[in-house]
Amino acid sequence: MSLLLLKSRIKKVGSWLKHHWYVPLLILALIVAVLIWTVTRNGAYIATLLDVLENSRESYRKEVEKLNEIRRREDEEKRRVLSEYNKNIEKLEKEYVGNNEELNAAKKKEIKKLVEEGYNDPERLSRELARLYGLEHG
Repeated sequence: MSLLLLKSRIKKVGSWLKHHWYVPLLILALIVAVLIWTVTRNGAYIATLLDVLENSRESYRKEVEKLNEIRRREDEEKRRVLSEYNKNIEKLEKEYVGNNEELNAAKKKEIKKLVEEGYNDPERLSRELARLYGLEHG
């Protein structure tokens, strides 16, 4: 069990080092700078390394802000497109409902006309209604 735990932790450390390789490098550089500073008593190396670290952190923060801004714009664009899509669908549904009612009114007029004309001839009325609705007359 401890072998699996050790293997898991090694994989985690390896993954972390893969993504944050600059941190151990900066720590090592900082240690070297401290050793050199103690020898020379000059803090210029540490200041330079700290500036590099701060610049790296600031660059990372700016990049994250840009990515967040891009994501926000994409979300807004997606919402806008979805809203337009929904408006268009509603408009088409309203037009369809209007056309459907129009067609129903037209069919009602045609049926009324057929009934008035075929009142005395039920066989003819039956044939015409079957033709109108696509049914078999039989």
